[in-house]
Amino acid sequence: MTKGFHPLTDEICDQIQDSIHPCDPEDMRAAADWQLAQDAESFKNFLVTALGVPLDTASLAVQSLWERMRPSTEENN
Repeated sequence: MTKGFHPLTDEICDQIQDSIHPCDPEDMRAAADWQLAQDAESFKNFLVTALGVPLDTASLAVQSLWERMRPSTEENN
């Protein structure tokens, strides 16, 4: 379950799903967060291995990305 504001609102979830494959908005948000976590880890690995960015700096960059993608200061719509 996602805490705080999630950019994938109930209204957007309703637009994405179809009548044949209904999906719970919380499940959709959990899937989106899982995918973001996978992408963030891949991005961090790219920063470290391909660009030579120190691990602590790469981790800070990924943390900043996560905070921008999943703000936690507003309520779900």
